[in-house]
Amino acid sequence: MLQVRTCVSVHCHQCGDALGAPGFEAHYPSEDIALEAAAARGWRIGPGGQLYCSACGPVLTCEAEGHQFSPWHYPTLLGPYPALSEYRHCLRCYLFESRPAALVDHVGGGESR
Repeated sequence: MLQVRTCVSVHCHQCGDALGAPGFEAHYPSEDIALEAAAARGWRIGPGGQLYCSACGPVLTCEAEGHQFSPWHYPTLLGPYPALSEYRHCLRCYLFESRPAALVDHVGGGESR
């Protein structure tokens, strides 16, 4: 017997990837269930109802609204040598930034020589 069934799949408007696993496109019985599954996996709805996967959504949000950076971190010192740079990352899209370390003795809190 042949049966025709209608299903819904979800694709990212940015990269085109489907909701599911690599090499597997998930199918859902209704739009509401598909949208619930997408939300549970970190997908976002953008302007005009466009759907963005959990990788593209944060990047596009940061492009539109700006990054949410962590405080600058000074690496743990290993041995007698001071770290030459400090770093931070975006809490939303995980963009990593580094910069030359300030001339501050981060262990003792005083100025370096």
